[in-house]
Amino acid sequence: MEEFRLLGRVNKPIRRIVSLAPSLTETLFFLGLGKRVVGVTEQCDFPPEAREREKIGSFIEPDLGKILRLKPDLTLALSRIHERFIEEASGRDLPLLSLPSTKSVEDIFCLMEEIAKLAGEEEKGKSLTGSLRERLKLVKERVKPFPPPRVFRLMIEDPIVAPTSSSYQWDAIRLAGGKPMPLEFEEPYTPVKLEEILRFDPQVILSCGVRNGEKPRQRCPGCRAQNPPCQRIVEEIGKWEGWEETRAAKEGRIYPIPCELICRPGPRLVEGIELMSKLFHRGSNDRH
Repeated sequence: MEEFRLLGRVNKPIRRIVSLAPSLTETLFFLGLGKRVVGVTEQCDFPPEAREREKIGSFIEPDLGKILRLKPDLTLALSRIHERFIEEASGRDLPLLSLPSTKSVEDIFCLMEEIAKLAGEEEKGKSLTGSLRERLKLVKERVKPFPPPRVFRLMIEDPIVAPTSSSYQWDAIRLAGGKPMPLEFEEPYTPVKLEEILRFDPQVILSCGVRNGEKPRQRCPGCRAQNPPCQRIVEEIGKWEGWEETRAAKEGRIYPIPCELICRPGPRLVEGIELMSKLFHRGSNDRH
């Protein structure tokens, strides 16, 4: 994982925090720092208390003026997503922690511990992340007896995009007892050709979306996508040209997974791993 970058002078104790990402907001509340959060993005919807905080713009375009007016002791940003904002904020009186991209689930835990340490809650942070590690240990023990199924994680379909071995999503699939498509790239996500997927022949396909007959998910604030992946009906994937040839389609093993459990590198990712482990080994756990 890259280095954390602390910009500006941080005055202790930290009592006022602004979060620029839903995953960071969830992390702050998980660490027991929710009462210190004074500003969040329009997309920060969990836990429910987060919706009551002052909105400082969108996840993609945070409003520097609104943030400065809140006079935070610390602002949390993502180095990859908020590069332009970090540059704009440089030189202003705004203490800012730029957090690196997470390439593994363990990276996410380390990020949580760094935030807790900076907020003066180092021991509590270690205890809470330790509880997440224990849950992962239980998953690992539960899936150990079973061969890992080949898993393809569909993100968007035009072009087809999937996580690589440099993505925490890829690592999460592995930890859940699956065999993710071997995409060895530096970038966390990459376009994939249908021919490559057919050669891999996934036994399980994971996608954001809903099952046929379920209520469509609401769009995130600011979403302008013509066909949002979160509103996809996953059974339809198995009817797409070429995709019907996959073992996953033939065996009806195309599953929706809630975006918030896999697309956000925060504490609920562990819940997503627990869910995936059950999907990957459905039936196996009933026999053991």
